[in-house]
Amino acid sequence: MELLDKYIAQVGENLPRKDREDILKEIRSILEDTLESRSQAEGHPLDEKMVVSVLKEFGSPSKVAASYLPPRYLIGPRLYPTFIMLTKIILGIVLLVGIVTLSVSLFQQTLTIETGIEFILKKVLEIIGSLLSVFGNIVFVFACIEWALSLAKPEDEQTWDPTSLKNETDIDTVKPLSQVPDIVLTIFSLIVLNLFGHQIGAYFNDAAGQPVFIPALSAEFFRYLPLINLIWVLGLVLSIALIRAGKWQPWTRWFKIGLDALSITLLVSMVSGRSIVTDAADKLMAMGPTGSQIAGIYTGVGYGMKALLIVLIIVTAIDAVQGIIQMVKRK
Repeated sequence: MELLDKYIAQVGENLPRKDREDILKEIRSILEDTLESRSQAEGHPLDEKMVVSVLKEFGSPSKVAASYLPPRYLIGPRLYPTFIMLTKIILGIVLLVGIVTLSVSLFQQTLTIETGIEFILKKVLEIIGSLLSVFGNIVFVFACIEWALSLAKPEDEQTWDPTSLKNETDIDTVKPLSQVPDIVLTIFSLIVLNLFGHQIGAYFNDAAGQPVFIPALSAEFFRYLPLINLIWVLGLVLSIALIRAGKWQPWTRWFKIGLDALSITLLVSMVSGRSIVTDAADKLMAMGPTGSQIAGIYTGVGYGMKALLIVLIIVTAIDAVQGIIQMVKRK
């Protein structure tokens, strides 16, 4: 019963992962018992027409799933697993950066026990403040997405047709939640690079004990930033369009191919041009042991970024080629 399997699978897409398996078993059992009773009552074997009739009585998958969901929250069950995953990743990165910064600062300072404790407490409070600020922004973004999803037009229970499940293909269907991680990470990256990009770098004291800041991102990177912003904003537009349409359409596929082509052009320019990581080796080497260590880190990060950009070029090119092949096959 392919139709029944697809119906249950769509119900599961709207259920929280924790209880999904048990709920789907219960729904399948109820449907199978209902179909068996209907078959006996009508006196003929189970067929697709009977399955369509029973599913029509039960209602659309979203309606059935809603009956098993708890009351709405600021971040509902649909988004909660993604929210937890991204929160752990982003807060983990912020915490790691904070710990590294604290360790480097301690290494550079000459402190007594009292001043050392005071310094550590101050830095720990700064890290906690950063974590709370980032967490608040993540919650705000997800709450906005939850609100937007709640405004989506519900399925019309009177006109919903179970046979429509047969016409859906995995290659065209877009699950709204699949776009959420891209949207959140893109917004987060836009905020960080545009508001705090100039503040990313190494803070330390030179050989004379004077505070020094060497930015990690070079002027070349900020020359590329407007185009990076454009690509990311167009990516957000595409994600929102896919959520609203619920499936890939010819124009969205061509839009994605064009966006991939623009991204490849930018990435090739970044790889072949000057480094997007600050090249301040000579200046850093003259600032004592700490400067030498940071110079080595910057050099390594510069090579690593070149390698990462090359990987991104390959991945994006493969994605673009696959999109073109799909469009050609359709024609």
